Amino acid sequence: MGFPPRMFRTLMFAPGSRPELLAKAQAGDADALIFDLEDSVPAQAKDEARRHVAQALAAGLRKPVYLRVNNPRAGDFHGDLAVLDHAAGLDRVMGVILPKADDADDVRVVAAGLDALEARTGATPGTLGILPLIETCLGLRNTFDIARASPRVAGMALASAEEGDFMVDLGGHWTPHSRALAYPRGKLVVDARAAGLDWIVDGVFMNLRDADALRAECALARELGFVGKMAIHPAQVATMHEVFTPGAEEVAHAEGLMAAYREGAERGIGAVKYRGMMVDLANVRMAERTLALARGR
Repeated sequence: MGFPPRMFRTLMFAPGSRPELLAKAQAGDADALIFDLEDSVPAQAKDEARRHVAQALAAGLRKPVYLRVNNPRAGDFHGDLAVLDHAAGLDRVMGVILPKADDADDVRVVAAGLDALEARTGATPGTLGILPLIETCLGLRNTFDIARASPRVAGMALASAEEGDFMVDLGGHWTPHSRALAYPRGKLVVDARAAGLDWIVDGVFMNLRDADALRAECALARELGFVGKMAIHPAQVATMHEVFTPGAEEVAHAEGLMAAYREGAERGIGAVKYRGMMVDLANVRMAERTLALARGR
């Protein structure tokens, strides 16, 4: 795809209806924030939440921010998007989270809205990304088409929460090693990779008391190919960073593999032996991804 995202390990939610949390989140350790105008904001508080977010944007941002708007089929998407007019420059606004993304048309509508926003604010065209959030079985069915719907698509995310929209739609039963989510997680990763995306984000973990279960779920998500996770509390961030950040041994392995491959390529050899295994271009791609994650990109 055409959009080059940073692969944030953590995305911390901050409800637009809570101005104190919009400010507090910017002092935390999460890689990036989600200023939320969707499900965490009651219907009667949407206008007030937009004002709070607009004020936070006008004051300037200390961290990269995504704005979670309402799905165009379900809410005042244009009203949500208009708060970005108040950003003190859009350099730290990464784009929008598109919730309940069910098909490619959802992405195209949001992309057109971002086109108009960039035009009226004078921002460089194409700089704002879209992170679709899959929250229904229909959305999972259409993941590849959603991922390919616009060059603005920065990655893909799955709403994997214990009793979130996707699990309710699925009718499954959640556990930290949930078999119910094994196929949805796997399909989303495969479809996203097939569409050329590297930034694949797992959803929130709801139980704030069970740190062991959080770690287990993060490890499972990373094993399946996810590179980050959404957070709902600052206490979750350290565990997420620990699991999703490649360790020193992984980094050393990746650097050594790439050096060995480059040396082989200079001698006209496409597959070389490294630490007892044969490696080729596919291994190099994995090593490059590891190093990109280690750099926090």
